[in-house]
Amino acid sequence: MALVTLIANARYLLMGCAMSQKFSPDTPLRHRLLVGFDLTDELFGIAISRPGWADPWYSYGAFSVAMPGWAVGTACGIIAGQVLPAAAVSALSVALYGMFLAIIIPPAKTNRVVAVLIILSFVLSYGAARLSLITGLSSGTRTILLTLIISGGAAGLFPVTDDPASDQKEASENDI
Repeated sequence: MALVTLIANARYLLMGCAMSQKFSPDTPLRHRLLVGFDLTDELFGIAISRPGWADPWYSYGAFSVAMPGWAVGTACGIIAGQVLPAAAVSALSVALYGMFLAIIIPPAKTNRVVAVLIILSFVLSYGAARLSLITGLSSGTRTILLTLIISGGAAGLFPVTDDPASDQKEASENDI
C-alpha cells in the first residue's frame, strides 16, 4: 500500500525538486519545507511560471486562498455529484484538462524550450500509450517515467544557472 501511494504521488517529488531550484540559495530551510508541504499541481504551476527567484511569501498567499477554496469546492462537488445527471458529471471531468492547459500555455508562449518540451511530451505520451512494451504499465507510471526522461534530458541540454530570470530570457531567445 505504501509503495502504491509513493508511486501515485511521485509527481510531488518531481515538483518539489523543480521548486527547490527556483528558490534563492539563501532561502531558509523552514520556508522551503513549508512551501513543499503545501505544494500542489496548480500552486506549482503559478509559482514556477513567475520570473526570477521564487518568493515563499507569494506561495503562502496563494496557499491561503487555494486551500479553503479546495475544501469548499470539494464539498460543493460532492453535493453536485449527487444532484447532477451522470452525463453532466462525466462531462465536467474535461475541466481538469482545461486547467492544465491554462497552466502550461502562458510559459510556452514566452519560452521556446518549454513549448518544444510540451509538444514533445504530448507526442511521447501518445507513443508510450501505444507501445506494446510499456502498455502494461499504468498511465500514472508511464507519466512519471516520461517526466523523468524528458526533464532529465531538458536539464542536460538546457541547464539552469544561478538566476532563473536570466534562464527564462535565454530560453526564449534560443532558436530550437
